[in-house]
Amino acid sequence: MNAAAVQRLERYFQQIGDVLGEESRRGSFALYAMGLLGEGERKSVEPIAARACPDPERVDAMHQRLLHFAVDSRWSDREVRRQAARYALEAMTRRESVEAWIVDDTGFLKQGKHSVGVQRQYTGSAGKVANCQIGVSLSVATRTEHLPLDFELYLRMRCTSPVFRRPDGRRMLAA
Repeated sequence: MNAAAVQRLERYFQQIGDVLGEESRRGSFALYAMGLLGEGERKSVEPIAARACPDPERVDAMHQRLLHFAVDSRWSDREVRRQAARYALEAMTRRESVEAWIVDDTGFLKQGKHSVGVQRQYTGSAGKVANCQIGVSLSVATRTEHLPLDFELYLRMRCTSPVFRRPDGRRMLAA
């Protein structure tokens, strides 16, 4: 990465860090993001922790830190996504103006029923009613570039109560 790219990444991390608040969250975010951007085939928290931690005896603690950040730490997903979109949109529109806003729904075919939002519903991905999740995305386009700004699963009302039961009877928290 050249010096200009490092500066842009640091600025981005600073802006996301401002939304995250606490120093420990900022550090965990940077560690996780660099793990996603870095080398390595597997990008889940366990291999990221293993690559980031030179001391094999500390890998489990690093793994727990990343899991806590992703699952239990209190920060606004919506505000982080907004800030990330602002940052990317600002960079894109310095070159040319937005010509189109694109809202799209995409189906993700599923075999089971254990993921949030999975049900039999129409999806254009299959061209029929199928067992799937539906995601809705917002993107923008200039004459030469396109940029995804946001994405969220479409959840029917039964899935949006704070806790609902999966088909196997287990309780699941809504996203």
